[in-house]
Amino acid sequence: MTEVDSAPTAGGWRFRLGIICFIAAFAIHLVTLVAMLAGAGPGTVAAIAAMNFALNKILLLATVALLGKSGFNQLKQMVLGAIGRYAPPQEVGPRRYSIGLVLFVIPILIGWVGPYLGDLVPLLRRYSVSAAIVGDIILLFSLFVLGGNFWDKLRALFIREARVVYPEKAAAA
Repeated sequence: MTEVDSAPTAGGWRFRLGIICFIAAFAIHLVTLVAMLAGAGPGTVAAIAAMNFALNKILLLATVALLGKSGFNQLKQMVLGAIGRYAPPQEVGPRRYSIGLVLFVIPILIGWVGPYLGDLVPLLRRYSVSAAIVGDIILLFSLFVLGGNFWDKLRALFIREARVVYPEKAAAA
């Protein structure tokens, strides 16, 4: 009796079917969006969303079953390799850093002050959802403009033991 290699290869049918399940697991949420845009009632949209949520979990389990550990690692390398090309550089110049900080701070300030300005500028209240979406996109874009070191600074906010070390203090020590 010979042992059959159960690891899917990148060109094999199990790997391709696993990729299809993985993509479908997230693409099914577009059905909810289409139902909302088509004017379906809230009950119908809720039922579709609940069904899609359950189907998402089933498809993700099927993806895991089809790919296995080695296939999942191949998929992860493919996805991270594609994203890695667009990753922000670690170091950025002073001009890019300044622009990134402005892009980072403006949506936060508008989000903070916006509700108070609603009475003074009624247009802000009328387009509040659109303005929030644009602000979120600008905020996310600013993180890429600011570079990889800024991601580390943000991450340090959530680590209690993290300490700030200023360049001039580090050089003196």
